[in-house]
Amino acid sequence: MKKLNHKIEYGDRIFARLTMGQRTIIEFIADRVSDLSELLAQLRHLTRGLRGLATLHLRNQSKGWSAQRPIMLYAQNMTGTTSAIPSSPFQTTKPNSYLNASALSHYAL
Repeated sequence: MKKLNHKIEYGDRIFARLTMGQRTIIEFIADRVSDLSELLAQLRHLTRGLRGLATLHLRNQSKGWSAQRPIMLYAQNMTGTTSAIPSSPFQTTKPNSYLNASALSHYAL
C-alpha cells in the first residue's frame, strides 16, 4: 500500500469525505489537526458504529494537494447492537446516541 506522503500541519484547512461504495458516509472540514493520525482519530470517533472498507478523500486547501486512501472501519463492541451503514449521508439508521450526531453531513473539527 502506498503511504500518504502529503504533510498536514496545524491550521491547514482539510476537507475530508468518507465513502463506502457509491455512498458518502460523512463529510467534514478540519482546521485544528496537526497530522494525519489526529485526523484519522477524529474520523474514527465520528464513525465508531460503522464497519467495512471505505475510501477517505482528503484535500488540503492550504497546501494545494488532494489524495485518497482506503481505510478499514471497525465497529466498537456494543452489546446488543448491530452495525449498519446509514441509508443516506444526512440521516442515521440508529438513535442519536449511537453515532453521537443526528446527521452525518458536515462537521467542523
